[in-house]
Amino acid sequence: MIPSSCHFKHPWKVSHEEAKKIQAELSCFVITKDQFEKIEKISAVGVIFSKDEDKISVACANFSFPQLQILDQIVEKGNCDFPYTPGLFAFSVGPAILSVLNKIEKPDLIIFPGRGIDHPRKLGLATHLGVLLDFPTIACSKRPLWRNCPDLSMEKGAHVFIQDKNGKSIGAVLRTKDKVKPIFVTIGHKISIQTAIKIILECSKNYRIPEPLRYAHNLAKKRLIAPV
Repeated sequence: MIPSSCHFKHPWKVSHEEAKKIQAELSCFVITKDQFEKIEKISAVGVIFSKDEDKISVACANFSFPQLQILDQIVEKGNCDFPYTPGLFAFSVGPAILSVLNKIEKPDLIIFPGRGIDHPRKLGLATHLGVLLDFPTIACSKRPLWRNCPDLSMEKGAHVFIQDKNGKSIGAVLRTKDKVKPIFVTIGHKISIQTAIKIILECSKNYRIPEPLRYAHNLAKKRLIAPV
């Protein structure tokens, strides 16, 4: 399991302004280069809200890498105590995700849905939990944060880097399957965007969405609609 004691700690039930302050403080500790020895086991997280957004289902699945054989999985359903708010997603789902991660075998890297450092305060879900756990993470999304996305060729592996206002590459528009819409990959923590792209491509065998992430999403969805 991932150690239950986080590298950093903070309260989760806070005001929006307090949450933004926490994000700004934690963003100072983000690492955007590779800091790991090997990647042989990957975890993917799936998160689904109920229609009223008062319930949440969280799944985590471990896969061998690069074989992508399922190793173990866990899924839980519970209450969502912090209403979903754009830019503060981690405060809605963070405690539930940490609970699940603490019950699964420790991976070498975690793939999260949503944002990484492509965030107004450079602390999307993958980055937030990556910093708290001091763990390598990648963010992967179907939807761009940027209004104008660059064009790229239709072949799998085609990508264009996205840069911040200082010219630093923080993410990429990445085509994971020939002639399908691209996805959006960003640094979470303790990984470079170049390595993140390579890993996501190796995890994208048959579908647009990386298979570990797709599996975890479907697992969470099934648990949400299942009887209590």
